[in-house]
Amino acid sequence: MKTQWLYGLCLASSLYITDVLAIRPWEMTWSPQKFGPDGPWNAVSVGVGSNDARIALYPGATWTSEILLSSLCENSTVSSYCYGDQGGLFDPAQSTTYDNTSIALGPNGWSSIAYGSTNAVPINADAKRALDLVDVGGQTVPTVDLITIKQGYQVYPGGKAFPLHLGVLSLGSPDPNQTFSLGYGRDPINGTFVTSWLHDNGVIPSYSYGMHIGSATLNIPPSLHLGGYDKSRVIGDVSSQPVKGGSCPIQLIDISLGVGNGGSPWNTSSTTGLLAQGNSSMASGLMVDVDPADPYIFLPKSSCDAIAARLPVTYDAELGLYFWNTASSLYKQITTSPSFMAFTFLKNGVNTAQFSVKVPFALLNLTLQAPLVAQPTPYFPCMGTDSQPVLGRAFLQAAFIGVHWADARWFLAQAPGPDASFIQNVIALSAKSASVESSGNSWEGTWSKFWTPLSSASPSNTTATSIPSATTSSSTTATAHGNGLSTAVKAGIGAAAGVVGLLIIAGACWFLFHRKRTEKSSTIDGEVTYVPPKPRLVQAEPWEVGDTRPSQLHELENDRRSEYTWTSTQTSHNGRTRPTNSVNGHSVHNPSEVSGDVQHGPYELGGR
Repeated sequence: MKTQWLYGLCLASSLYITDVLAIRPWEMTWSPQKFGPDGPWNAVSVGVGSNDARIALYPGATWTSEILLSSLCENSTVSSYCYGDQGGLFDPAQSTTYDNTSIALGPNGWSSIAYGSTNAVPINADAKRALDLVDVGGQTVPTVDLITIKQGYQVYPGGKAFPLHLGVLSLGSPDPNQTFSLGYGRDPINGTFVTSWLHDNGVIPSYSYGMHIGSATLNIPPSLHLGGYDKSRVIGDVSSQPVKGGSCPIQLIDISLGVGNGGSPWNTSSTTGLLAQGNSSMASGLMVDVDPADPYIFLPKSSCDAIAARLPVTYDAELGLYFWNTASSLYKQITTSPSFMAFTFLKNGVNTAQFSVKVPFALLNLTLQAPLVAQPTPYFPCMGTDSQPVLGRAFLQAAFIGVHWADARWFLAQAPGPDASFIQNVIALSAKSASVESSGNSWEGTWSKFWTPLSSASPSNTTATSIPSATTSSSTTATAHGNGLSTAVKAGIGAAAGVVGLLIIAGACWFLFHRKRTEKSSTIDGEVTYVPPKPRLVQAEPWEVGDTRPSQLHELENDRRSEYTWTSTQTSHNGRTRPTNSVNGHSVHNPSEVSGDVQHGPYELGGR
C-alpha cells in the first residue's frame, strides 16, 4: 500500500513538473522583410482576424495596437503610391470575428493618433476602436484591443503630410486588459493584450517581455520574447526603473562622443556636455521615455544641434532631420570606425550611480527613401522637438529593453553588435518579481570585425573621450582591436630598448677605462621615468577580471509582491487619441462626448 502511495505521489509530481516546464517564454516571429522610408526597420509578423491576414507591425507600443485597413489605399491625395501595402493591410470584411460596434469609446472618426510617446510627428487618422483575433505564430489571442485606421497621414516639422506605412503592436500596459462599460444593466466588454492573455492562459511565465530590435541595415537579428528575454542580448550593467502609466521613463544625464579603440575622427578630446549645450536648464539632466513605437531620437533642438556640430551633416528643415554629407572624408571615418554616441543615465533611478549605452555611428547612418525624399538619402536620426523627448527605434538598435508589467518595472542595458554569436540563452521572468541577468560578453568584441579603427597618426586623431560606461573600469587599459601593437605595448618595448642601450654604453666605458668591477651588475645614474599613455575608452566587464563571476545579477527592490492583484479603479475618455475639431475639413468626434461608455483602467496616461 505504501509503495502504491509513493508511486502515485511521484507520478503526480512528475506531471506537475512537466506542466511547469512547459510554461516558457514565447518567441515572436519577425517578418523577413524590412520596412520604413526612414530605416530600414525590423517588424514582427502577426495574423489578424478569423481569416489570419498576415501583416507586419512595429512591436513595443503600449495599451492599444494600431493597424492599417485596406481602405488606406483608396485615398491617393497624400501619395499616389500606397506604402502601407508593403507590410500588409487588414480587410475587416474578411473577418467574421471583427467587432467595431460594441465599443462606442473613441476614436470615432478623424483624430490625432499617438503611436508612441512623442507628438513630434503627429498622426492624423480616420480611426475607430475595434476588437479581433491576433495570431502570434501558433497562439491565437481573442478580443485584442485595436485602433483601426481607415485613412491617415503624418505631418513632419515643415508642415508636409506623408502617408502611413505600418502600424504598431502593443506589448501590454499596467493593466492586463481594458474594460469598457456599456451602461446600466449591460455587461462590460474586455479588450485584452497579446502578452497579458498569454500569461493569464498559462502560455508564458509572466506578463513581461524582453526585446532587442537589432539592425536591418547591419543584419543584427531582432529578438523579442514574451514572458522572458534572451540573455545574450544583455551586455554590461542593467538598470531597473519603475514604469509610469505605460511609459518607460529614465533620467538622461548627458550625451557625449567617444571611440572604442584606435584614433578619433574629431579635433577635440572633450565631447561631453552635449545634452545641455546651449540650454543650461538641462544641466542636471533630462527625463526621457524609451519607446520602440517612435522612430527617431527626439531631443530638444539645442541638443541635436550640439551633436550635429561635430558631424558632417546638414539640417533639413522640412523633415526636421540631418542629412549626412557623404562627400566629406569625416563621413566614412565616423560611420565605419569605432566611433559612438554615448547616452549616460542614472542607474536604477538613484543619484549615486550612472551607466551608459553606446550607439555606434554605423547604426546612426540610416536611409531616407520615398515618399520622404526623391532619392535615397543617408541621414542622422536626431529630431529636435518641444514635445516629449523620446529615445526610439534608432537608439534601441543598440540597446536591450525589457518590461515586467506585473512588477511595474522596466530594464535598460547595452545590446550587442553584428559580430555577436547570437546563440540564444532564453531566460524566463518570474510572475511575481523580476531581475534581468547580464551576459559576460564584451561589447567591443561584438563589433571588432565590423569596425575599421583609425590610425593614431591620423591628422584628425584625438584622445578618445572618457565616458561613464556600463562596463568601464578605471583599473583596466584599452586594447586595440585590429592589426598592430597597442600603445602600452609599444611604450614598454621602447623603455626596454632604452635600458639595453644604457647597458651597452656602460660596457664600453668599462673597456675604455679598464675599470674593474666586482659588482654583478652596473648602476646607471639617474632614473628613467615611464609615463603611461592616457587610457583609451574600453568596455571591460568587471566580472571578466581574475576569477570573478562571469555574469552579474541585477535584482530589483526587496519589497517583492507576494501576489500580483489586478485592480482597475480609474476611468478615462481620452485614450491614445488627441481629438481635434477638424482635420483637413473632416469633422472630428470628441470621444469625451460619447455617453454610456466608460473605460475602466488608466489605459492612457499623459501622451500615451
